[in-house]
Amino acid sequence: MKLDWPIEIIGTGIGLPSQVVTNQQFAQRLETSDEWIVQRTGIRERRIARPGESTVDFCLDAAREALGQAGLTPEQIDLVICATITPDHTLPASACEIQARLGCRTIPAFDLVAACSGFVWSLVTGAQYVMSGLAQHALLVGGETMSRISDMEDRATCVLFGDGAGAAIIRKSTNSRKRILAARMGADGSLAELIWIPGGGTHEPFSQKVLDERLNFIRMRGREVFKFAVNQALTLIDETLADAGVKPTDVNLMIPHQSNLRIIEAAMERMGIPEDRVIVNIQRFGNTSAASVPIGLHEARQAGRLKDGDLVLFVAIGAGMTWGTALMQM
Repeated sequence: MKLDWPIEIIGTGIGLPSQVVTNQQFAQRLETSDEWIVQRTGIRERRIARPGESTVDFCLDAAREALGQAGLTPEQIDLVICATITPDHTLPASACEIQARLGCRTIPAFDLVAACSGFVWSLVTGAQYVMSGLAQHALLVGGETMSRISDMEDRATCVLFGDGAGAAIIRKSTNSRKRILAARMGADGSLAELIWIPGGGTHEPFSQKVLDERLNFIRMRGREVFKFAVNQALTLIDETLADAGVKPTDVNLMIPHQSNLRIIEAAMERMGIPEDRVIVNIQRFGNTSAASVPIGLHEARQAGRLKDGDLVLFVAIGAGMTWGTALMQM
């Protein structure tokens, strides 16, 4: 959808576990190898939470860095959205815990569950609060501890995921050039079982059966997910750029969800943009679900890869299946 929302990002941050787990460490206990993982995913290592570390911990680190960049205090935040599928607790929302531990006022705080698309959805959702006047400064956090829902005995999935968080603070732009030009969001629930956790919810509550059959961990039909993600990402990119009336070559930087290097490369080829105009960090972090886009955004800002007036395209595909894009002029 074509938009013209004067929204700007004024601060970003990341929170990462200190523990690095390499492909070689997986190969020591699973029937896999560094070569096998790199060829199929592009991943070489990922950050994994230590005992006692959790999603909210990483989100707080990211949020505090974003506040520092923005020059704001927690009391100046009017809204907290946490995109996550790995909350610290089933109840309450992790966003409420983040709000309290940061020292915010009694402002709205809620979690958004869209898996890997979560941060892009949070950006669009938070922007609507700002545009309506319900919030002046919105804190958007994407955080995950994917290692806690990964089956460490399943080589097809456990090597894919990493832990961490990224955050961004948005407000109504003080510069008319800084705005959201277009965005698209969607979901197809008929594909829910392509990536899902069968047990542990109210349909199949925790039980000895759930534990014995390992139903409390992610299950994924990898080939079908890959095919869907490639096709949907390419369609999304074409539609979003058409909405804004811009060409692929006009995009200065693409920040895609880091799910698989081959998916990212397919998007690059379709758009005809070189590698130096795409954020790729999957080799260091793996798939961090809702955290991957804000981590990429923060790294781009820190590396000086974003200049005033640049067109930046965010794109993500996630479980659900869900998808989302946002095209911003920075």
